[in-house]
Amino acid sequence: MEERIRVAVTVDELVLWDGSPIPPGDSAPGIVSRLCRALDEHGIEGVYGFPHTYPLTLDPGLVDVLSIWTEAGHHIGSHTHFHAPLPWISGAAYVDDIRRGEDILGEHLARAPRSYFRYAMDMSGDSEEQRGVVEDYLRANSITNAPITSWFGDFAWIAPYFRALHNNDRESVTMLRESYVSAAVFNLQSHARVARRLFGRDVPLIWLVHGSPIAGDMLGDVLSAFEQNGVEFVSLDEAMNDQSNRAMPPAAAGFHNHLDRYLIANGIEPERIPAEAVQAVMDASPLEGYASIPDVYEDAILKPIAERARGNFVWSWT
Repeated sequence: MEERIRVAVTVDELVLWDGSPIPPGDSAPGIVSRLCRALDEHGIEGVYGFPHTYPLTLDPGLVDVLSIWTEAGHHIGSHTHFHAPLPWISGAAYVDDIRRGEDILGEHLARAPRSYFRYAMDMSGDSEEQRGVVEDYLRANSITNAPITSWFGDFAWIAPYFRALHNNDRESVTMLRESYVSAAVFNLQSHARVARRLFGRDVPLIWLVHGSPIAGDMLGDVLSAFEQNGVEFVSLDEAMNDQSNRAMPPAAAGFHNHLDRYLIANGIEPERIPAEAVQAVMDASPLEGYASIPDVYEDAILKPIAERARGNFVWSWT
């Protein structure tokens, strides 16, 4: 990496979405314990986790996951209840969903030194009007939106990793682990370069990883790779002190994060992982009933979210 890159690590879905395949013998408490260990080994403290709360209503015992996280010295931010993207429902319904999640998180949320919220999938609405309803609620309750400015689509590894472990396909397991780390590094470098071009300076990036089985196994390797490339880890508070993260770029339709929306508004295209590399991950180690997009990500996860939230399922992977 050509210049210093400051990175605030954040974790979404400390308990994954209902319908996510989990390898036999693994569990949300085990995954979060491994994430905490990796963070501790790299001296990263006070990381904000953003859990949606619907899974906690299915199994109230999963609230122990939040305790594991906070007892390790990390914090909880709110992230809605159902995890429906704002474009699927009205602004008023979205605010109700935020409140429901906050009620369930309760004391775990209250213990955080600062109140942060993250939009589900960092999708902050198709219009300024829709987003404004949510932003008014956040301002009225002294809650700060914590956006995402660097990600690598790590959810894409969830189904293939499950399949490879289920199939005892060691070659695919190795490929998926190696590609997971290389994709994280590639995208971080890409986002740092394009942010530097956009803002004319180095800005702190807010990096996302999900609480998935492969993250539990590989986060330590990702963080080591970041360090080897000169990354300096900073707190979310420090990252949020930068105007690039506090300001809201123009609303944009589709599956885009905070930095993406700045880029769209300025007509800038970032470097992307080659499509054939992404497809190799998605297709790894086939298993009937667990095809990545149709079976898992759409039919088992996204469409049920829309139904539960009484929203309109509108999605594009491009």
